[in-house]
Amino acid sequence: MKFRNIIRITGYVFILAGAILVLGSLYINIKQQVMREAAIAEFKDKIYEVTELESEETTPEEEVAIPGGNEAVEGDILYILRIPSIDSENPVREGVSMGVLEDALGHEVDTAYAGSEGNCVIAGHRNYSFGQFFNRLDEVQVNDLIYLDTAKHTFSYIVKDIKVVEPTDLSVLEPTDEEILTLYTCTPIYIATHRLVITAERIG
Repeated sequence: MKFRNIIRITGYVFILAGAILVLGSLYINIKQQVMREAAIAEFKDKIYEVTELESEETTPEEEVAIPGGNEAVEGDILYILRIPSIDSENPVREGVSMGVLEDALGHEVDTAYAGSEGNCVIAGHRNYSFGQFFNRLDEVQVNDLIYLDTAKHTFSYIVKDIKVVEPTDLSVLEPTDEEILTLYTCTPIYIATHRLVITAERIG
């Protein structure tokens, strides 16, 4: 009798634990969605303010793609990254700390900024626990278009290379002579033993 009670109680514990995991994941997902949408709205408000206050026209080459024209600090919203082929639109903040990646993609510090010569590297999560921002990144194909919206300009890129590398492979961060956009995330989804890397060249 006692053994049956133990089995029953153990079953209840497992059911309760499963329910907590499901509800926890749902809560995190909803929270991150709200934070993501708030970050996008915040950035679009900045774009509107810049448009209203800007008195001189600048070319994309003259633009400083950092808010206020100052050196970016961790957490600053730099861009909105759009990938139409996978219906993705996400804010990009400076830095790749856990706090930054909680509600946005993250721009790797010490890599190039959009509109500047070099390798602009952006990272993001793709799971329920840490964010689904790059969940569909594995669906991106060569020749797909990617856009980075700044306060003054939209930079266009075309995907040229897709590869999977070891987590210890830091070549993703290496500088380049041409304007390159590099996106990376963990793969396979939920297991995260490797890194999925998307490389795109600027075309506009």
